[in-house]
Amino acid sequence: MAVRVVETEKEIENAILQALNMLPLCKAWKNQSVGIYDPVKKTFRSRSKYQIKGVSDILGIYRGKMICLEVKSKKGQLTDEQKLFLDQMRKLGAVTGCVRSVSDALDLLSKIDNSCK
Repeated sequence: MAVRVVETEKEIENAILQALNMLPLCKAWKNQSVGIYDPVKKTFRSRSKYQIKGVSDILGIYRGKMICLEVKSKKGQLTDEQKLFLDQMRKLGAVTGCVRSVSDALDLLSKIDNSCK
């Protein structure tokens, strides 16, 4: 039997969401950033002026702080829009980062835990 080692971003994302939503004082959700397909027009709907490119894959609240997590596989790279979004949210007080595992996500949240001590 072959062992599958490679994790896709979707698998990493699901594992992180499961782990975060098991923590007390945490609520995290998947941000649907993919456009909505219009079957009548057979195209994706255009963005509204209030949609932001580069919004993180996972958004949430942990211990009263906003969290913005961009999930990437081992080889995945942040786009310029993703970097800009993370930087803007960090400047506004959110805890942000690029995460490649559940461990990475929990390490980021430990910053919030440490600031509450």
